Amino acid sequence: MYGIQWDSDTGGILLVDGYDTGVRSDVRPVFYEELDLLGFERYWSYPKVEEPLLWAIGSRRYYYHGELVAKAEGGGLFSKPELKIHRSGLILEPVKVEAMVNKNGALLQGLVQKSLKFIYHTYARQQHKVDIVAVAFSGGKDSIVTLDLVQRVLEPNQFVVVFGDTGMEISDTYYAVEAAKRRWPHLSFYTAKSAKDTLTSWREMGPPSRIHRWCCSVHKSVPTLLLLRKLLNKPSAKAMIIDGVRNEESSGRATYPSLTLGGKHKTQINASPIITWNAGEVFLYLFGRRLLLNKAYRYGATRVGCAVCPMASVWWDIISGSVYWQDMRSFIEELCSYAISSGIHHDEETKKYIEKGSWKGRAGGRYVSGGGNRVIEQTSGDKVIFSLRYPAEDWQEWAKTLGHVVRTGIGQGYIERGGNTYPYFVQKNDHSVTVEVGGLANADRCTLKAFRAVALKSAYCCHCQACEAECPVGTLITCEQVHIGDECQACGRCLDLHGEPCLTAKSISTSGGGLSMNDNHKMVLHTYEHFGMEKEWLAAFFASPFNWINSNTLGNRQLDAMLLWLKHAELILGGNTKNTFVITNLGEKLARLGVDNLVTWAVIWTNLARNSSAVKWYLTAIPWGVTMTKAELVRKMGETYSQSETTRRNAMTALFGLLLKTPLGNELGLGIGINQGKRISSVLYKKGWLAPDPLAVLYSLYRYAEKTSRYEFTVHELYEGTDEGPYTLFGVPRDALIGIVKGLSARDDSLIRVDIVRDLDNIFLNHHNKSIEVLDCV
Repeated sequence: MYGIQWDSDTGGILLVDGYDTGVRSDVRPVFYEELDLLGFERYWSYPKVEEPLLWAIGSRRYYYHGELVAKAEGGGLFSKPELKIHRSGLILEPVKVEAMVNKNGALLQGLVQKSLKFIYHTYARQQHKVDIVAVAFSGGKDSIVTLDLVQRVLEPNQFVVVFGDTGMEISDTYYAVEAAKRRWPHLSFYTAKSAKDTLTSWREMGPPSRIHRWCCSVHKSVPTLLLLRKLLNKPSAKAMIIDGVRNEESSGRATYPSLTLGGKHKTQINASPIITWNAGEVFLYLFGRRLLLNKAYRYGATRVGCAVCPMASVWWDIISGSVYWQDMRSFIEELCSYAISSGIHHDEETKKYIEKGSWKGRAGGRYVSGGGNRVIEQTSGDKVIFSLRYPAEDWQEWAKTLGHVVRTGIGQGYIERGGNTYPYFVQKNDHSVTVEVGGLANADRCTLKAFRAVALKSAYCCHCQACEAECPVGTLITCEQVHIGDECQACGRCLDLHGEPCLTAKSISTSGGGLSMNDNHKMVLHTYEHFGMEKEWLAAFFASPFNWINSNTLGNRQLDAMLLWLKHAELILGGNTKNTFVITNLGEKLARLGVDNLVTWAVIWTNLARNSSAVKWYLTAIPWGVTMTKAELVRKMGETYSQSETTRRNAMTALFGLLLKTPLGNELGLGIGINQGKRISSVLYKKGWLAPDPLAVLYSLYRYAEKTSRYEFTVHELYEGTDEGPYTLFGVPRDALIGIVKGLSARDDSLIRVDIVRDLDNIFLNHHNKSIEVLDCV
């Protein structure tokens, strides 16, 4: 890679020895189409010609004959950038392209020869190690240069050209592909495209994000490998892919070598002949060879990719939103639907959400239809029990990837793996499948990981074919329905896609949740997937806690929310996808009390105040006797929590659900719904439990004592801003509390004594007792 300097004679660029010499390397030509698009005609005069008129460093800084003449600031998908003009009234003259190319000929030729030799020697060394050689063609400048270099070295019958059509391409890319076919009619061009429609993938796997970049595998590299197999008529094929990857493109590619073995896929070798080239050198080669140029570059694109991409810069959003709106419209509509699912309902908020690229940071399937945790793992003795909710595929079929499967009956058999035998039993329920695997609790880590991978694949598989491309013998078929032939070697390659067993599972599952603190030691706001606990849900759980995980009718996100509510109420331990699900002693006691006993709900509320950030905020930030709308509560929550309005709204929606769909709201008076003509109230009256059950009060006092490590305190302190206790939790009036504790003391002074007379208001609890023991008095 050479350094770059401005050339005043040609209005172009000049290659110089030394990488650090001259201007930055990410220089690009600027054409009249870009100037028209951004509105430069208001400040400059310029001809509408094929040649570039000036240059830009990066996307936003414009140089004319080496002088910075303008900058573009701000802008986004729905808005143009603001132009900062440093030189007004310029009359631009076209770059003298031919002269520029001639002046750079010697140095550029040295770079080209190095790349040509790399192609020749790499092909010579690898041709007998692979079944086929293919040039990856995207229609962008780098792939055009790469293809031209390759066809200068190799014979047409030595390689094929494959355009990976993601289904998200811009229209000018398709034009570029057709132009390439006309330029090189002697080459064999093919198009690789997934069997699955792109929008369907978005709906099943969630919008791609910087964290979940499933799109490149599912709609580009995997279809390419499957196409090559088809061309060879072989069940599996090892391929050398010659690509246009360059180190300069991103920090992630900065350390890429020119030859990568088994990088993207284990059956693939990647060769990158222009890995060290900079953008200026690429454009000089294009101009010198008079090669086609994707028109997107003439509008200002620095890179050409999918119309909507989570890795795209704001600059690409500006270009695509202005020029390629029809190509991206259907995907923007999907993002609008996703925004609505996340709690954004106003058009302006939705536009802001999309323009800011908030969707690009999606980390899980919280707002994806069908998202959530579909696999719950439990341990019983030496067995591990996988509960697959709404499974997509047959577990026994995927189990063939674990080892030799022997079926001994309907839904039962054993798996021979690594000299060990694991008996299994599969039971189908209404909405789930339970898989019990014997001996697995004591298995080694790798074996347990493999069984977990099979559980995830069975639950989440949407037939994206990413696993299929990894199979070294071609016996795995995943299109439409999973089928694994007898040739399966149980090698496990399909169970490990760069550290993830299933791309869909990674993309749409959700974290188990729990209390966590951010860097400022401020409690993170729990949203519970915006679902509150419901009385009927708890009744179903209490009826059969262990079997409930398989028999409940909740959706995946509802189940995730319920598990987190149960955990925060201290009724279960674990409860996420990788922990053992265990009901606590408290859970067993409350199950015996039942959901119709108000003490049950008072205990739950008391524990939620300790563990749930949303409940704790409501109790400490909103006074008793106040009536507030949901919108007012969301705004006020912003005074405490820095999370987005959407996150706060979701947390408040969950809290409303908890209060309005359980006795906590109306019967305990903790949040009475004020109906304003709507089916679900959007107004809460925080009235208070004016006549609480004495045992609920006693339980709350013991919880307060356990938190403060003090079993002696005064009535006065309970009304002075504590974050727990009967008043904070239930709004119990002072006189009512005094009467209750006196009555409790008279009934059983082994649990509580009081000294409330004249100026004394002391409460004494027995430090040998625990809060849970209070429930034995019910």
